[in-house]
Amino acid sequence: SFLHTWAVIVACGGIQAKCDALASCPGNLNVEGFGLASIIPTGWTTPDEFAEVRVNDTGETVVVELGSRAYFANSCTAGVYSHKEYLAFNLLGKKMKYTTDMSGLGCGCNAAFYLTSMHQNREASECSDYYCDANNVCGQSCAEIDIQEGNKFSWHTTLHAKTDHGGVGKGYGGGGANWNGPRDWSSATYGPGASCIDTMVPFQVEVAFPADASCQLTAMEVTLSQAARSDCQLKVAIDKYDGMPEMSAALSAGMTPIASYWASADMLWMDGKGADGMGACASDSPHECGKQTTFSKFSVETIPGSACVVQLTSQGPAKPAKPAEPAAAPATKTTTTTAFIVDEGGNSGFQVPLRLVGPLGFLAGALCAALPLTAFGYFQKQGMERVADAATTQRTFQTSSMNSNSLMSMASIAEMQESEQQA
Repeated sequence: SFLHTWAVIVACGGIQAKCDALASCPGNLNVEGFGLASIIPTGWTTPDEFAEVRVNDTGETVVVELGSRAYFANSCTAGVYSHKEYLAFNLLGKKMKYTTDMSGLGCGCNAAFYLTSMHQNREASECSDYYCDANNVCGQSCAEIDIQEGNKFSWHTTLHAKTDHGGVGKGYGGGGANWNGPRDWSSATYGPGASCIDTMVPFQVEVAFPADASCQLTAMEVTLSQAARSDCQLKVAIDKYDGMPEMSAALSAGMTPIASYWASADMLWMDGKGADGMGACASDSPHECGKQTTFSKFSVETIPGSACVVQLTSQGPAKPAKPAEPAAAPATKTTTTTAFIVDEGGNSGFQVPLRLVGPLGFLAGALCAALPLTAFGYFQKQGMERVADAATTQRTFQTSSMNSNSLMSMASIAEMQESEQQA
């Protein structure tokens, strides 16, 4: 609708970078062993809350701003969400690698890379982008595999069946007054300046999903390593979980990779000191979280010697972006890029030329600022006119009263003179 279009224009406020992000796809990310994956951001349907996601120029890194999520897909149509576009990776018998950088993420910050069954979710959800997870964040539940949830002080790897909010996890950090989070590592081996994984420097993550000959998941294995410390690795493996059959089924059907970055003052479950005092954070400071985090250098491959050998996905990779056309003379050719305005159902409707979105956003912001001032001036003028009218009425009344009093005085004098003459 026009009102929603106006809301989008006002939301970007004439800031060209934000207008561009709202009107376009973030780009294609290279995943070695698969090909290009289109990145789709959350937030097209809520432009006032939109946080940018973008792929760098080399196609190796996805940059995720605080408050955003990035979904891996095989295509992207700006402003439109479709569960069919989300990638469905069957990672049974395979391993995935990537690099994460959490150097700017302190207590209360959470950089996550995980898998959920978004491709199979046909409900648009409360977020209007078909998002689902085991904690029902957007009103839709589904199986969830948290490869990474963490910051520079903590790391959690967790398996969640569809309705298992807590799941089964390993790693390091977190806890409360009467309980402790996982303690598979310590601050001496994981954290800023630690001996094995120094979180002030990017490090590599490998997640493997070994499966038996019938392609049933036997474990989830995560290994952290760092080029500068090639002789030291941190590992965890989750091989006992009542929901393992459900995890196998979800992986077999294909799960969507997701990168996200969020913050909260209630993150001590992940990074708190715990009852043993061995965690890092006494309190969380979300306002100190860095503006963005990055995930890069993705690859996927079959585990050597795996008894389970399956196709990664039936979906093809995304098509390479078309190279920018050279500038043409205005008299011969004009290229118009449009901003797609999205309704609450995830569908694009109104289109605005991208070159006009910034100026329109500025004008919209100026108009929104001017309206209250105009209204104030109008009512102030009306009030002053009422005061002036009242003053005029009062002066008229006073003048009338004075004239009336003068007439009465003259009449009294005349009456007295007449009485004296008769006497």
